[in-house]
Amino acid sequence: MQMFINKQIGKNKYTFVAEGENLFEMVMESKKLSFYDVHTCGLCGSDNLFLSAHYAGKKNEYEYTTVNCGKCGASLTFGQTKADKNVFFLRKNDKKEFDWKSKENKSEESETKPEQGDKEDLPF
Repeated sequence: MQMFINKQIGKNKYTFVAEGENLFEMVMESKKLSFYDVHTCGLCGSDNLFLSAHYAGKKNEYEYTTVNCGKCGASLTFGQTKADKNVFFLRKNDKKEFDWKSKENKSEESETKPEQGDKEDLPF
């Protein structure tokens, strides 16, 4: 069985496919995309957003998936749960708002190991 999940990031629409042997497995796989649509940049308000992925670290030991703003260069990083590194959520700050980083903040953080933690405020 397959389920198609549509997510909107800025002006772009992305379609993901969740597969499972039965309804339960298919729905459980779809829950791994546990993030809301992102319509605008949290810093400049632009809808010129796109998904990106890259490696970081001296030996490319860290994997990052981000939402990037094509206007101001800000980014919003996806986090992963410790229990299942295939579950992705958008990182939030202490105020429970999306944790957008400007270009200046990104260069400072790229030298440190990303924190991965359990996330209890998933959108379902």
